[in-house]
Amino acid sequence: MISIELLRRYPLFAGQDLDMLKQIAKLAHEKEIEEGALLFFEGEVAKMLYLVLEGGITLTMNVGDVGVYREESLTPLRNGEVLGWSAIVEPHFYSMGAKAVEKTHLIAFEGEALRQLLDNHPDFGYHFMKKLSIVIGQRLVSKCIQLMSLVV
Repeated sequence: MISIELLRRYPLFAGQDLDMLKQIAKLAHEKEIEEGALLFFEGEVAKMLYLVLEGGITLTMNVGDVGVYREESLTPLRNGEVLGWSAIVEPHFYSMGAKAVEKTHLIAFEGEALRQLLDNHPDFGYHFMKKLSIVIGQRLVSKCIQLMSLVV
């Protein structure tokens, strides 16, 4: 089980009551991946939500023509950043891939169990989704900026 004090350090869980943090901690485990390892693929069924504890993950996207794979990377996600939100938001397929840019230590949350917790505790679910929406919005802006840089 992940420490409640560890979870409190991160914006996604800051300000939550002790009972909710205990329940969230039960859904989490630590994971470590080596530099260059793939955490998940674009289009894969999204089963896990991740929080970067230490290291870096880059989100990747196929920008090649049909039948041709050409990967582009976004700015690496660092300590405290969340990824794999597709495990929480339907249709539960990762919209991008994720690759470690260095040895990376993560917290992994099982998506189905976390969704059930959010459903069973609507007040917590609302606040969690508000914070997750900020992340999603920031990623959309980042993706748009990167797309515009390719066009110009």
